[in-house]
Amino acid sequence: MGDSAAARPSITSDPQDVYQEFRHPLLVLALTTGIAGFVDGFAFLRYGAFVANQSGNAVLLGIGLAGKHAAWPESAASLIAFAAGTGVVSQVRAARSRWSPSSRGLACAVVTMALWAALNALLHHGRHGGWPRIALAAAGGFAMGALATLFVRTAGIATHITYQSGTVAKIGERIGGWLAGPDSRRRRARQGTFLGLLALTCYAAGGGLGTVAQGRPLWVPAWGALALSTLSLLVRSGRTRQ
Repeated sequence: MGDSAAARPSITSDPQDVYQEFRHPLLVLALTTGIAGFVDGFAFLRYGAFVANQSGNAVLLGIGLAGKHAAWPESAASLIAFAAGTGVVSQVRAARSRWSPSSRGLACAVVTMALWAALNALLHHGRHGGWPRIALAAAGGFAMGALATLFVRTAGIATHITYQSGTVAKIGERIGGWLAGPDSRRRRARQGTFLGLLALTCYAAGGGLGTVAQGRPLWVPAWGALALSTLSLLVRSGRTRQ
């Protein structure tokens, strides 16, 4: 995609750029954001809390503490677990290993998603409420925290798997740069606008699919883990990237 000369330095020096980590990077961006939206739609309808959208959980936590949202413990559990998942998997990615950071991060995301799927089966996808639903919200939040570490840029441009508030803000900035910025930056701004719209569209589409699929809740997290597993076919082979 355009401005390759400007993008190459950040791609080659940044192991968390999807172009550095995966083959077919736009497909990976679309799939990961779609999966995040998919499980988020399911979780919100089943637990009353998000597992990927932590901005939403922060608001729900405040609403709950004001006495207007009974599922605030689920939001709090997901928020804390998301941070823990991000912290743990970031350290796993940074550790020295013969496996690439992308392989390690993806393996963590798949394993935590699979564990979440198993817990959903054991705890009847939280239909009885109480501590099982809180535990499931935490397990889902941890899995999405792991997924959030997978990459943070595409061709040197900031892109987020789970943080779509940031995506919307960046789209606004980039549209402004595309329309009114200097000529030297318009192509880059146009590229960033496209990437942001792709991520946002896939996240929303995933949320819609998760809403439809939650009629069969036993399988939704398992489908997410299976979809993530297919990304292993797109991981770039070769030397470990530090």
